[in-house]
Amino acid sequence: MIKKCCRGICSFAKRRPSLFVVIVLAIIVLLFYATYEALHLTSSPKFCAICHEDAPSGPGGEYYTWEKNVHAYVDVTCLDCHGKPGIVGYMRAKIGGLYDVYSQLLHSQENKMKILTEGATNEEYAAKLVPNEWCLFCHSDEVNKTTRENTFMSFLGIKMRNMDKAVNPQFREKYGLPDIFTGPVTGVDPNHATHVKELGLSCANCHMGVAHGGEFYNRTKMETCFTCHDEERPKKEGQKMPENEDCASCHQTVLKEQEGTFLEDKGIEATPWLMPSITGECSSCHADATTPPTPQVCVDCHDESYGEMMSDFQADFTEQKNALTPVWMELFKSINKMNDEEMAKFNRLNYFYTLIDMDASKGIHNTDLMNGIFEKAGEIAKELQESMAKK
Repeated sequence: MIKKCCRGICSFAKRRPSLFVVIVLAIIVLLFYATYEALHLTSSPKFCAICHEDAPSGPGGEYYTWEKNVHAYVDVTCLDCHGKPGIVGYMRAKIGGLYDVYSQLLHSQENKMKILTEGATNEEYAAKLVPNEWCLFCHSDEVNKTTRENTFMSFLGIKMRNMDKAVNPQFREKYGLPDIFTGPVTGVDPNHATHVKELGLSCANCHMGVAHGGEFYNRTKMETCFTCHDEERPKKEGQKMPENEDCASCHQTVLKEQEGTFLEDKGIEATPWLMPSITGECSSCHADATTPPTPQVCVDCHDESYGEMMSDFQADFTEQKNALTPVWMELFKSINKMNDEEMAKFNRLNYFYTLIDMDASKGIHNTDLMNGIFEKAGEIAKELQESMAKK
């Protein structure tokens, strides 16, 4: 039967060679397209959710925690992070995924949860799952450039995922991201160059669960910094490692806020704050590095009215933030529908909102400046809402 079929094909090829070639090419194209679509289908987050669907948070709930994270909002999906940049990295990730499917079908639930828990709690294991290079490809111009120069980023011009399309600085600037090695910060200055390049830390050491912690932004906790510094400081004499009470080494934005002049280029009037000239040191108001001041701290130096004033300032800050947050979030959900002009406006809004969100003092470090930030953020948000409503 097979021989007869082969003879028939050969006979047809001899009689109609041109048509035969067309049919073969059509079959090849069809198979290529089917493979391409199958790869995309099995690379989507919803496909991953078939197995990662055991919990809304923690190990097993990776899909649900990713959905809550900023990476999901900017369309950075599972394979964008869980696979080395480039076509080879993508295919290796897909081949590795076959073992995951095998484990899902044949291994016990306990074994699956043990592996997922290891990835969610063990920094060294997490760094193997997502090495620094894969994070820095998007967050650093230097690594992006080096990786692209030394990696096959596509096959026949086809890029299989969003990450492989990212070319810095254009990509990060589109989303208002700084280059983490050289760019400005809006809160604590983490000195990524020292931690990553000199000390060799992994991103997971400070940003464990960066996309699966269940929060929108994964920000390093101060306790993480203190714990590491306290453990490492005695081992490394001469190492420039700030003391826990040396607030200004890391909290550069607070100093700039009190000076009140660092946002003039963003349309906010200079509003220097009088607190630095009165208190001099952070310790004048902060009992220690982890205890925020209370209204009683103001009363101890002044009188009851100052305590009430602090409470009023913070209540006003909270009220304004609560009004701005849902507007900011709704606009964040629409960024992939924005044109370049709208995206530039949103990045300014997002910068201002980040300053607000990271101000643990609730405006006390410079109330006048913070009110100016709220006002400017509100103006931009209103413009964007009106622009998006027209679409």
